[in-house]
Amino acid sequence: MKGASPDLSAATYQIHDETHTIGNALRWMIMKKCALPAPHPSENVIQVRIQMYDGLSSLSALITALGDLDAVCTTIEDAYVADLHKGEFERWDEPS
Repeated sequence: MKGASPDLSAATYQIHDETHTIGNALRWMIMKKCALPAPHPSENVIQVRIQMYDGLSSLSALITALGDLDAVCTTIEDAYVADLHKGEFERWDEPS
């Protein structure tokens, strides 16, 4: 998007077909100066503004954050599936 610094230490990235759900998790993973505006509620796109320091690449930060977020989600899924297969959980049936 427009406004990126030549060394990519600051840039805004548009992620299509995503909402604040992944945006907030991604912002947490980046944890630097990161803004997360949604252009319009009817648009299925978010903009992630990343500003790095010391000439570090915002694109590298975004790619690392996406990889870290994927690893966290995989870890949670693996733990959930393992516990589900053990059957050691409380069952609750809603009265009809």
